[in-house]
Amino acid sequence: MTSAPPAVGAPAAASDPAPTTGAGRFRPELHGVRGLAIGLVVLYHVWFDRVSGGVDVFLFLSSFLLVGTFLRRVDAGRPTAPAAYWGRTFKRLLPPTAVVVLATLAGVRLVLPPERWMTAITDAIGSLLHVENWVLIRRGVDYYAAEEAGPSAFQHFWSLSIQGQVFLAWPLLIALAVLLARLLRLRARAVLALLFAAVLVVSFAWSVVSTASQQEVAYFDTLARLWEFAAGSLLGLALPWWEQWAQGRAPHRARRGRHRASGSAAGSLSPFPLPLRVVGAWVGILALVSCGLLVDVQGAFPGWIAAWPLAAAALVLIAGTTGHPLSVDRVLSTRPAVVLGDISYGLYLVHWPLLILYLAWTGKERAGPFDGLALISLSLLLAWLLTRLVDTPVRRWPWASAKPWRAGAVALTCLVLSLSPVIASQQHLLAAEREAEARAVADNPGARVLDPEFTVHPDADPDAEPLPSLAALPGDWVLGDGLCSGDREPRAEVEPKRNSCGVVEGEPGGKVVVSVGSSRMEQFTGALIPLAEQNGWTLITLWKGGCLYAPDAQVSEECDAWSAKAQTYLERISPDAVVVHSTFLTPERAEVITPGLDATLADLTATGIDVIALRDMPRMDLHQGTCVREKGADSPECAPPIPEDLTAERPDAALLAAQTEGVHPIEINDLVCPEGVCTPVIGNVRVSIDPDHISATYAESMQDQVDARLREAGWRW
Repeated sequence: MTSAPPAVGAPAAASDPAPTTGAGRFRPELHGVRGLAIGLVVLYHVWFDRVSGGVDVFLFLSSFLLVGTFLRRVDAGRPTAPAAYWGRTFKRLLPPTAVVVLATLAGVRLVLPPERWMTAITDAIGSLLHVENWVLIRRGVDYYAAEEAGPSAFQHFWSLSIQGQVFLAWPLLIALAVLLARLLRLRARAVLALLFAAVLVVSFAWSVVSTASQQEVAYFDTLARLWEFAAGSLLGLALPWWEQWAQGRAPHRARRGRHRASGSAAGSLSPFPLPLRVVGAWVGILALVSCGLLVDVQGAFPGWIAAWPLAAAALVLIAGTTGHPLSVDRVLSTRPAVVLGDISYGLYLVHWPLLILYLAWTGKERAGPFDGLALISLSLLLAWLLTRLVDTPVRRWPWASAKPWRAGAVALTCLVLSLSPVIASQQHLLAAEREAEARAVADNPGARVLDPEFTVHPDADPDAEPLPSLAALPGDWVLGDGLCSGDREPRAEVEPKRNSCGVVEGEPGGKVVVSVGSSRMEQFTGALIPLAEQNGWTLITLWKGGCLYAPDAQVSEECDAWSAKAQTYLERISPDAVVVHSTFLTPERAEVITPGLDATLADLTATGIDVIALRDMPRMDLHQGTCVREKGADSPECAPPIPEDLTAERPDAALLAAQTEGVHPIEINDLVCPEGVCTPVIGNVRVSIDPDHISATYAESMQDQVDARLREAGWRW
């Protein structure tokens, strides 16, 4: 059988591109397992909306092959040459990646709404730089990205990113281990085995702990996945040793009359009996196929249960090439399996964006039997073309393969050429947004138009686009100038997540106001930041998504713990004023007094802290940005009435009236929903970024009215 090119997770040395063990021979069953794994990934994604565990097999096989590549160099007494490996590897991986990334961005531009373009560009950059898993982690644990509609068309690059990071780190580890072995006069394989065993133990322990406590992070976490690579590396070390041991025993077995099965030389090297290998390989295949059906891979991995698909792949590799007519390797060596293995890298690259863009275009939640078959067929065709026209020519390019620096130059050139249009697109969107913001005073007055004395700016452009643009709308959150530091830095009180404690610095030694509460409070604070800056106050933001500040009440276990920490923080820094929600509009649109408000107000005012008590703002049953895009800004369906409870007298009125000193009530609902109608665009500014949050741009435009209302409530800056 001729050697087949490596697929995803398996770039080897240019001189030996075939799947091998340490002996350097072709492993048809490994090539077939790789094709089977990617086939399962595609089938499970398209038809079952589940995760198969096939990606874990890729990670496992990639390190198995990587170690084999370096062991051959070590055994031959050649330098490990990590830089040469990087050049060959990324010369092979980056060209198909670049083609798919750019094509996917074009599809995003054609199919997805503008509010998803900027996110897609960020993902494209993360994918090309092989850090997409960390991009997804940040977004996944970021409460402020929770409203992003639908999965990213680049989400599948998380595994390729982890793999790329390991392809950078593993050669260095191997080179270090080989150097250490020479200095200590030890066997390189023994040092490597100890090193990979240590990585496996530490990473596996972290994976189990992290999966139990923060599975949505652990799933994409490189550190929680390293044990899978370490397991493949250890098998790559052990399997050649087993075969060498078996080969040494072969004459003794022959003298005892034992007959080995006919077939390839590969099969004759195995230390295990032929029937056991045949049965074991079939057990491995059945375990691999059934893993995604029996286990919630996406919800349970990469903890200990991820050992299931790895063990399944290991059984097939240990069985080796048996030559038995009923063996797995016979099936995995057939022409269809070989072709699937050949195009598996391309198939993994193209199938996911095709699926996501198709579902977005049709509005379906998942593909059906017939359109799913069409998607799979198209994916196979595109993967074949990608392999034939991009992958194979670059991999077999004699000039680029002749010297390591040439391979590295090709990889670097490909990276630059692919990143350039992506970054240019990002800068184009940002430049358009900055240009619009520069004219905002004239073209986008926002809430200022609600002032009876407002007059249109003489230079206003009647055709100016609303701000923020649809592309920037999902990210229009209020941000401080920087994170709290020094004496204001949270210690054990508040977890240091994204902007959980931000600061806008005022005059040195000046007064301090703290805005504390949920993301809805965060967005209102957009109106306070410019006022604090104008008056020399330092404004600190202390927020947690979904949590009111209610230290003297029971809201939820998570929010109660945060409120207690926030209270400790306030007691420590002793601000001059605090901004809190005094009412809360439930998801069912019922307005209630913030639990424990009377005690909260008493505790704060007793220490001389002024309190700005904000009545909660509206929630809507629709995403206004989506509604406007689909039906137009003038559609009545995009302008729902304000929730009825917010039209009545505020329920906390009597409680606030009883607090005669230091409490300043404020309400802004008539600014968000003038005349009881929640219009999506006011003063050429988009009011909301999602059903529950006003935009930072609109909040800033409310500053004059907010300032006037605070002064009416007795507040003085």
